[in-house]
Amino acid sequence: MRKTSFISVSAALAWAAQVAASFPSNATFPNASKYLVGKHLPGIPFEVPHSWAGLMPISGKKNESRELFFWLWAPSGDVGHDDITIWLNGGPGCSSLEGALSETGPILLPKSPKGVATPNPYSWTNLSHVLFVETPVGVGFTRGEPNIHNEYEHAKEFYGFLKQFFKTFKELQGKRLWLTGESYAGMYIPYMAHEIYNHPANASGINLKGIGINDPSFTTNFLGAEAPAYEFIKQNQHVIGLNDSAVSQIAHVAKKQGLLTYVQDHLHYPPRSHIHVPTQYSSERSVWEMANKLATSTNSCFSVYEIKPNCTLDYDSLGMPLNSQQASKKNFLNSHPELKKELNVNPHTVWKECTDQSVFANKKGVDQTLNPDRTVLPGVIEKNQRTVIQHGTWDFVLIANGSALAIQNMTWGGKTGFQSPPRAPIRFDDRVHGTIHEERGLTFALVDRAGHMIPQFKPKTAYKLQQYLLGQITKHNLTHPSS
Repeated sequence: MRKTSFISVSAALAWAAQVAASFPSNATFPNASKYLVGKHLPGIPFEVPHSWAGLMPISGKKNESRELFFWLWAPSGDVGHDDITIWLNGGPGCSSLEGALSETGPILLPKSPKGVATPNPYSWTNLSHVLFVETPVGVGFTRGEPNIHNEYEHAKEFYGFLKQFFKTFKELQGKRLWLTGESYAGMYIPYMAHEIYNHPANASGINLKGIGINDPSFTTNFLGAEAPAYEFIKQNQHVIGLNDSAVSQIAHVAKKQGLLTYVQDHLHYPPRSHIHVPTQYSSERSVWEMANKLATSTNSCFSVYEIKPNCTLDYDSLGMPLNSQQASKKNFLNSHPELKKELNVNPHTVWKECTDQSVFANKKGVDQTLNPDRTVLPGVIEKNQRTVIQHGTWDFVLIANGSALAIQNMTWGGKTGFQSPPRAPIRFDDRVHGTIHEERGLTFALVDRAGHMIPQFKPKTAYKLQQYLLGQITKHNLTHPSS
C-alpha cells in the first residue's frame, strides 16, 4: 500500500502539470498529428493511454507503395521515458497486434465470446514507449506487394521503416531502443539488429541497445524441435496425458533416428564439442510430428502452444484459436470497423491475424535464410548492451532444451556456449517461477509452465524479465527479490 499525505491546492496543481508534461500528447510529436489515436476506442470500455497509429512507408521515395502498420504507445508510468520497446510477432506472416491486444499492450481482448476487453495490469507501456509493428509487407494492415526473399532483405525493409518513423517522431531520436518479440521474430530480430548496427546511429536517431526474443525460431528445426522432442514428451508425459504405449512408440522412432538420448548426450556446461545431426537421422520421419499426432489423438484439447490440455484456450478474439493453423475473418478488428478508422487505416480492409499468402516472394514462398545462431546472432550479442533469450517450459512448438542446445552450439565473446548451467531461480511472490543465467552479454531464462506466448501465459514473469532487459532491475533483483 502506498503512503498518502495532504498537500496544498497549488502544490497539487503544480504536481499535475509536471505529470502532464511528462506524458506525450499531440504537441509532443508535431509531425505526427495525423497518426494520433483517441483515448476512447470503439469496443474498448475504458480510457486508454496516448497512442499513435497508421501506415508508414519503408522509404522516402515519392512513389513508394510499401507501408508498414504501426501502433505507438506512450509510457504510462514514471519510468522508461527514454526507452522504446518494439514488439514483433512471428509466423512468418502473423500480426504484432496479437502482442498489442493479448500480450504486452495496455488492452487485453476478451478470452470468451461474451467477454469484454480489460486493462492489462502488466502492460509494457508501464515500462517504456512500446511500438507494435506489422511486418513484413503482406501482414495485417500493411500495404504493397511482398518482394523480399530472405531476412537480409526483410531487415533492410524494416530499417527503412525505422528511418521514416524516427524522421516523423523525431522527438524519439536517440532514445534507447530495444527489439523484442516471440516465435518467428527470433528469425527477424537478429537480422534487424545486424542491419541497424551496419549503420551509424547518429545518422538516423536509431539507438539500439539490445534484444529480447521469446520462444524464438533462432536455430534449426532439428535443434529447436526434433532433437529435444522425445526427452520433452518423456518429461511431460503426465501433463500431456499420454499413456506408456504412446511414449514407447515415440521412443522407438527416436532411437532409430539417433535421438533417444540426444539431449542427455549433448547438453553439457561447458559444451564438450560442437553438436551435429546424427548420421541416421532423416527429416522424413519426424519424432516431433509423431508426438504431436499421438498427443492430439489422445486429447482433442491438446495444443502445441501450451501442452496442458485446456479446452478454454480454443477462443481467440483475433481469430486464430490455439488449436488451429488457419486464421479467421471473424475477429475483433473486423467486428469493429470504427476502431480501424480510429487507427487511421481503411475500415473496409479485411484484417487477419496471420496472412494466407506468403510474405516471401520466392517460388516456394519460403524464407531462404540460415538461422541467426549460425550467422549474425553472435555478432549482435557482442554489440548489444543486453541480449535475453526466454523460453516457456510448456511450449511444444519450439522446445526449451532446443534453445539450450542451440546456445551451447553457438560461439560468441570468445567462447562456445555457457560455461555454467542455468540454475539461478527467478523468485517473486514467495515462489520460484523459472531459472535465469547470464554470461558474456547473453541471458537465458526458462519460465516454468509457460506456453509459447510467455506474456500471455505468464504475464508477471514476462513483465519482470522485460524490466531486466531494460536495465530497470538487475539479475540479483530477480533471484533475490527481498535483498
